[in-house]
Amino acid sequence: MGKTEMIYLREQALLKKNFRKMNLAISDYTFANVFLFRDTYRYQLLGTPCGTFISAHNRHNENYIMPLLDLRTCNPLKLKDLIAENSFFFPIPEEWLSFFPADEFIATYDEGESDYIYLTENLALFQGRQFVRHRNHLNQFFSSYKPSEQPLSSANKADCLHILQIWQEESGRKQNETDFAQCEEALLHFSSLALRGTIYYIDNQSAGFVIGEELNDNTFCLHFAKASKKYHGIYEFMFNDSAKRLAAQYKFMNLEEDMGNKNLRRTKASYGPEILLKKYRVHLRKNI
Repeated sequence: MGKTEMIYLREQALLKKNFRKMNLAISDYTFANVFLFRDTYRYQLLGTPCGTFISAHNRHNENYIMPLLDLRTCNPLKLKDLIAENSFFFPIPEEWLSFFPADEFIATYDEGESDYIYLTENLALFQGRQFVRHRNHLNQFFSSYKPSEQPLSSANKADCLHILQIWQEESGRKQNETDFAQCEEALLHFSSLALRGTIYYIDNQSAGFVIGEELNDNTFCLHFAKASKKYHGIYEFMFNDSAKRLAAQYKFMNLEEDMGNKNLRRTKASYGPEILLKKYRVHLRKNI
């Protein structure tokens, strides 16, 4: 294994350039996700004879290597050496799998790590039987509240931090059991990370917000959606409103993975994903 370095904001230009060149729809390949979750997954830059990669650890404490270039352009022998120490490549898109000889490599995936990708138009319209419950919740929301919205900026950052704290308290969990810290840092470094978002108000009180960024030319990745659950239907409203704002520019919205959480899986599935994007692990057969 090569020399590793911590990931700081100064690496943003390098990583964003590499991610853009790879042009993948996988949510992991954004600088914001790497930077904000650098402690959770122990992301570090890894210098190797094949170039620069990212060394990481997943929630099962398994070490893996995240590519910063299309692995199909690499020497297969060097790739084998790189993962020979009981490691594996992740996340690998399905279209790369044929590059890895089946007699030497094996590909696996975990459903909990698959990204939920939706047609933006579907979330903007909420049409069809799939969305009956969501339409009802949205109608109930509009019958009870008159929301207003603002683009997220330094002027309303404090309001977002306030609603994040309310969301955390209503969750009934400890901060280290949620993505509170990562969302808080996203708000604090909002401009530096080149994120986009909207904050929603009800009766002049901050009620919810969404934060995301462009993943590629036709996909927007929604990183965080936080609101107070006292506003029934607010999540349907925020997803629907966000889709309406994004539909002219992005064909797809990526709402990321469910991390094996059954409630989150049920919620994300209820919005009718167009694609469940599998993220593969590629191991050497002798390491399995």
